[in-house]
Amino acid sequence: EEEKPKPAEEEKPKPVEEEKPKPVEEEKPKPTEEEKPKPAEEEKPKPVEEEKPKPAEEEKP
Repeated sequence: EEEKPKPAEEEKPKPVEEEKPKPVEEEKPKPTEEEKPKPAEEEKPKPVEEEKPKPAEEEKP
Protein backbone atom coordinates (compact mmCIF):
# COMPACT_ATOMS: atom_id res chain seq x y z
CA GLU A 1 0.00 0.00 0.00
CA GLU A 2 2.91 2.33 0.70
CA GLU A 3 4.69 1.41 -2.55
CA LYS A 4 1.82 2.21 -4.94
CA PRO A 5 2.37 5.32 -7.14
CA LYS A 6 0.75 8.64 -6.39
CA PRO A 7 -2.89 9.18 -7.39
CA ALA A 8 -3.41 9.68 -11.12
CA GLU A 9 -4.99 13.02 -10.30
CA GLU A 10 -1.55 14.43 -9.51
CA GLU A 11 0.11 12.91 -12.58
CA LYS A 12 -2.37 14.12 -15.20
CA PRO A 13 -1.29 17.23 -17.13
CA LYS A 14 -2.58 20.66 -16.23
CA PRO A 15 -5.99 21.74 -17.52
CA VAL A 16 -6.08 22.57 -21.22
CA GLU A 17 -7.42 25.98 -20.29
CA GLU A 18 -3.96 26.97 -19.10
CA GLU A 19 -2.20 25.51 -22.15
CA LYS A 20 -4.30 27.24 -24.83
CA PRO A 21 -2.64 30.23 -26.51
CA LYS A 22 -3.46 33.81 -25.58
CA PRO A 23 -6.64 35.39 -26.97
CA VAL A 24 -6.42 36.15 -30.67
CA GLU A 25 -7.50 39.70 -29.90
CA GLU A 26 -4.05 40.40 -28.46
CA GLU A 27 -2.20 38.65 -31.28
CA LYS A 28 -3.92 40.39 -34.20
CA PRO A 29 -1.81 43.07 -35.93
CA LYS A 30 -2.36 46.78 -35.42
CA PRO A 31 -5.28 48.46 -37.23
CA THR A 32 -4.81 48.62 -40.99
CA GLU A 33 -5.25 52.37 -40.73
CA GLU A 34 -1.73 52.58 -39.34
CA GLU A 35 -0.27 50.09 -41.80
CA LYS A 36 -1.72 51.54 -45.01
CA PRO A 37 0.74 53.64 -47.06
CA LYS A 38 0.65 57.42 -47.07
CA PRO A 39 -1.88 59.20 -49.30
CA ALA A 40 -1.13 58.86 -53.02
CA GLU A 41 -1.00 62.64 -53.16
CA GLU A 42 2.40 62.52 -51.48
CA GLU A 43 3.68 59.61 -53.57
CA LYS A 44 2.74 60.94 -57.02
CA PRO A 45 5.68 62.30 -59.07
CA LYS A 46 6.32 66.00 -59.52
CA PRO A 47 4.14 67.92 -61.98
CA VAL A 48 4.90 67.04 -65.61
CA GLU A 49 5.33 70.76 -66.27
CA GLU A 50 8.70 70.63 -64.50
CA GLU A 51 9.80 67.38 -66.15
CA LYS A 52 9.05 68.31 -69.78
CA PRO A 53 12.11 69.31 -71.87
CA LYS A 54 12.94 72.92 -72.61
CA PRO A 55 10.98 74.69 -75.36
CA ALA A 56 11.88 73.49 -78.87
CA GLU A 57 12.82 77.06 -79.68
CA GLU A 58 15.97 76.70 -77.57
CA GLU A 59 16.83 73.19 -78.78
CA LYS A 60 16.62 73.89 -82.51
CA PRO A 61 20.01 74.45 -84.23
